[in-house]
Amino acid sequence: MAVTINELKDRYSKHWLVSDAVGGGWYAVRRHGVSRGLLSRGLSNVRCAATLDELAAYLAAEVQLEERLLRGDETAVVGG
Repeated sequence: MAVTINELKDRYSKHWLVSDAVGGGWYAVRRHGVSRGLLSRGLSNVRCAATLDELAAYLAAEVQLEERLLRGDETAVVGG
């Protein structure tokens, strides 16, 4: 079953502003940007996707990586 915009907003709106893009597709912007250090560890301040399902997967991966970094997991680097 495809994810809806309301489901995405319910799950992620505390930390992300989710919206449709003018040219098509969807984007999410962090409400509070992360530091350059966290960006270099793989987190993002903006995610774009063609579909809501794709955006949902990106945001789920962001949450998972952020939780690993908060736990101090030194292997929590994209590609690491």
